[in-house]
Amino acid sequence: MSLTGTVLGYDPGGNDAHGIATFTYECGKVIDTSIQTFSTANEVINQAKNIRKLMAIGVDTLTYWSTGKSGWRPADRWLRKQYPPVANSIVSPNSLFGSMGLNGMSVLIALKEANPDLIICETHPKVLHYEFDEREYDYLSNHQSMDTLLSNIFETNIITKNDHEWDAAVSVHAVTQGLQQEWETDLHTLPCSDKERLIKPCGDTHYWWPHI
Repeated sequence: MSLTGTVLGYDPGGNDAHGIATFTYECGKVIDTSIQTFSTANEVINQAKNIRKLMAIGVDTLTYWSTGKSGWRPADRWLRKQYPPVANSIVSPNSLFGSMGLNGMSVLIALKEANPDLIICETHPKVLHYEFDEREYDYLSNHQSMDTLLSNIFETNIITKNDHEWDAAVSVHAVTQGLQQEWETDLHTLPCSDKERLIKPCGDTHYWWPHI
């Protein structure tokens, strides 16, 4: 698939900590980028609704919820097993901060209502960083090398001001790889146990991953 359109990456945080990355593609090449930090989820919604030809969003939030113990989902269990060195960054969904779950899902529901065709992909930036660099995530110490990593991925100069912006940018990469069928694994298709089910507050979403 030759990607043409705009893709959003979003890292939901608390006040003054909402990372947004907007990448515009033409025939699979990045032709424009914008990476910013917003104060509230409402600002994110207003910004995103003004984006023409927004086709997809990659977001570091739980796009599916589980009814099982501690909210664990098949995707979470798989990531913890696959990446032992960073397993501690894959925490029980029930113990996550509200800013991630509430702000992230609020933005997704609002954008999906405005654009029913919007494609949504869940991401996990900290584990993706380890997948790409084989080092634990440490933005404060390694932000220059982490920006270089993004610049190489996107084949354009990427500069981030904080970890929320970095997470938003790498989330764009995850969703575009899925859209272009470079990553064919979808962690949301992993089977549930007989003691849980997945709830989909904003409808069907993806969790594209490099391999399985």
